[in-house]
Amino acid sequence: YASYVSGFYESPYCIVVDRKWKSIVLSIRGSLTLEDCVVDVLLDPTPLDALGEKYDFDGRGQYCHGGVLECAQWLHGELTRHNILTQLLLGEDAEFPDYDLHIVGHSLGAGIGVILSLMLRKTYPTIRCTCYSPPGGLLSWKLATECSEFVNSFVLDSDIVPRLSLNNMERLRDEVLELIARVKMSKYDIAKRIHGLCGEVSLGDLEYLIQQNEDMLYPQDHIPDSDFMRQLRMFKETQQERRASRGVAREISLFPPGKIVHLVKTGQSNKCMHGFLSCITCGMSNSGFKYTPIRKENDDFNEIEISPTLWTDHFPNRVCIEIEKVANSFGIDTTLGSPSSSYDIEVLT
Repeated sequence: YASYVSGFYESPYCIVVDRKWKSIVLSIRGSLTLEDCVVDVLLDPTPLDALGEKYDFDGRGQYCHGGVLECAQWLHGELTRHNILTQLLLGEDAEFPDYDLHIVGHSLGAGIGVILSLMLRKTYPTIRCTCYSPPGGLLSWKLATECSEFVNSFVLDSDIVPRLSLNNMERLRDEVLELIARVKMSKYDIAKRIHGLCGEVSLGDLEYLIQQNEDMLYPQDHIPDSDFMRQLRMFKETQQERRASRGVAREISLFPPGKIVHLVKTGQSNKCMHGFLSCITCGMSNSGFKYTPIRKENDDFNEIEISPTLWTDHFPNRVCIEIEKVANSFGIDTTLGSPSSSYDIEVLT
């Protein structure tokens, strides 16, 4: 079964039968349309007390991303109305009574999948949820960590989305403004100096890079007074007043969900796919890089990393390539549709 309905709270999804892994797979699409982007920014923490009581999970004092919650409730209503999962998995007449339910999603779809899994877990105790590049500001700490029993998340290197939260975005804004206040030189002189460093300095030349920073920036505790610095102090005071007026809910920290595997960039080939040491095209892709899966804690993504690939690391095709490499290293066959593959997936109609 597949639904292509897309709106502010409606997300396209499909249900397939995976015979090799004996699973009914519910796959939820990530952000693609303008409406999806609107949902993404509806990140006010919403209490889960009532939802937990209704679906029998401990939501007392817990919060989640408000926009994602609305989408999950819509999808739960869709599944209830069509009754497909019940026909497939439950009751004496179920077509696949010995199969498990597996929910997968990317980006916004991953967040929806986690909330939906919490809602369905009482009915399907063996449910599993796999999240690719989930939103960072999704669940408060207790639920984000406790759901690791049935939720697994994958994050590719510098992906910005698992690091996106209100606190992280405000922190990045403040750091950029403070960095501007520390600059000693004109923008032209800085650009000329940075351009001169390109291709000549490796990350191993740490002392040289530190010296370059000292030449361009005032120390944090010795920033001279200026019009910009005075404006920055006024801005900070205004922001502090706004934070105080938000209420307690807006100050609640939200985290990415479940057990998190971070695919960290740990190496690079001598040349890219086009035969050059480095080029713009490959600098924005996985080409030539090596990634190592590392287990991370839910609060390890509390800072936005500025990187040329912070957006492209979020693309599902890039995540898929690296996860397939990891799976292959463990002897898992990821081929699909080839004569040698025993993988059998049936799309329900």
